[in-house]
Amino acid sequence: MEIPKYVDTIPKSDKAYRLLWRLTSLFLFRPFSLPFFNGWRIFLLKLFGAKIGKYCNIYASAYIPSPKNLTMGIHSTLGPQVQLHLGQTIIGNKVTVSQRTYLCSATHETTSLNVPLAIGEIKIEDFAWIAAEAFIMTNTLIGEGAIIGARAVVIKDVDPWTIVAGNPAKVIKNRIITD
Repeated sequence: MEIPKYVDTIPKSDKAYRLLWRLTSLFLFRPFSLPFFNGWRIFLLKLFGAKIGKYCNIYASAYIPSPKNLTMGIHSTLGPQVQLHLGQTIIGNKVTVSQRTYLCSATHETTSLNVPLAIGEIKIEDFAWIAAEAFIMTNTLIGEGAIIGARAVVIKDVDPWTIVAGNPAKVIKNRIITD
């Protein structure tokens, strides 16, 4: 069997954009880790194309490789050491993405021996909470008010107002709001 030639599907303009952001992040984003500098970090992200609502909180240790692919509603948080990928990440209002969560919005096409990058999207609707160290796979929807348990692995859509946990994530119970 002949080994196929690797074909890079990422445009050079995107690579240049990400390199410029990476350098900016290294010197002007990550070092400014105190809560006082949250506005500065959001300003830089918006400068690079992120759409971020009011009163959001983004930790300096969050890894955001492509700010132009990040959208956040109001009162949402990206916690410490959260990692995003190259695809679209759309986060609603009053969403918490807890520490060390990985939002994997891209994968590779498995029907080709070249396994080219396949960019997708992750959408997290309002009032959801993604607990610590969860893994969310590309092309998934986390429904309104859903809770993803710590270290859960989400590989398919999560219904609104449910609590899921485990690997792979399974419904534990419905989330019932009492106040």
